[in-house]
Amino acid sequence: MWRKLKRLGVAQIGDGLIVLPADARTREHIDRIAEKITGLGGTATVWIAQPGAAEQEGHLTRSMADARTAE
Repeated sequence: MWRKLKRLGVAQIGDGLIVLPADARTREHIDRIAEKITGLGGTATVWIAQPGAAEQEGHLTRSMADARTAE
């Protein structure tokens, strides 16, 4: 599952907490991944969140882009 998430552009911001770009493609994939995890007996919860400030969003966006570039 982690490889699938990485292909979507995931950034891990905490233990068990990840962030993904907010677009329709990503949402469809993340919902399918969550269903697969729960279908296998695991736990998965999808939350929709927004950064508290534009500066935080910019920092997170840059760090996600840097991580993709490094790969």
